[in-house]
Amino acid sequence: MSDALRAPRIGPRLLRAIAAVFTLSLVAYILIPVLVTLAMSFSGAAQLRFPIRSWSLGWYAEFAASPQWTGALINSLIIATGTAVMSSVAGVAAAYAYTRYTLRFSTLLYVLLMLPLFMPGIVLGLGVALTFSRFSIGGYSLLGSHLLVMIAHSLWAMPLVFLLMEAVFRMIDRRVIEAAQDLGCPPLRTFFEIEVPMISTGLISSLLFAFVISLNEFVMVLFLTDRDTQTLPVLMWLGLRSAATPQIAVASVVISLSVFACLSLIMVWYVRQLRKITR
Repeated sequence: MSDALRAPRIGPRLLRAIAAVFTLSLVAYILIPVLVTLAMSFSGAAQLRFPIRSWSLGWYAEFAASPQWTGALINSLIIATGTAVMSSVAGVAAAYAYTRYTLRFSTLLYVLLMLPLFMPGIVLGLGVALTFSRFSIGGYSLLGSHLLVMIAHSLWAMPLVFLLMEAVFRMIDRRVIEAAQDLGCPPLRTFFEIEVPMISTGLISSLLFAFVISLNEFVMVLFLTDRDTQTLPVLMWLGLRSAATPQIAVASVVISLSVFACLSLIMVWYVRQLRKITR
């Protein structure tokens, strides 16, 4: 009898148990830091301490009443929204061209598009700061502006949009598009009326992923913002170095809720599109 036949077989129940334990461990690994931060935001102490000895909503009230913290949150939302729009437009256009046309040096182009994704944030941030430090538009300096941070964040967000949308464009049934073109539909109208509904799930996902990447980014922002345009992660880092109050935990909860809201929107949109397909 061969060694393969002699080897004990792992039953399906054991495999399911192993998979369940691994999944639960992974979920706990992800959720425990989030839950600890959430609990710390309700601390009544003057500094971050664990375990919590008193509970209070005071730090949430101070966060809402602080122009510095709310201003940083508004800056983060403005930059994340602009980054999502810029990177989505560029990434979708690049993915469309890459999948629809035969391009010279396509392999080199692909590597160049992916290169910023693997570069350290400190390198990209310093490079963008040095490159645009003397640039201005109508007397308005780019360094320290929302626009420059959007451009820098797009260096990371655009390759992810490109990766996702490239796969989406390759899965489209080309026969539907060719049929529309054979019936005389112009290319631009074909794209917006035929292709956009077909890629809507990937498009919404790309937009929200880019938003989340920009919202959470910290390293590049250190080089590119000033006091008026600093984002919430930067203010959290500065607060951690000085007072280290539970207000930092409140800011963490705000960012986490924004991320969970984006993920929920992606799931809701995906389920809606799936139901339309299965009807």
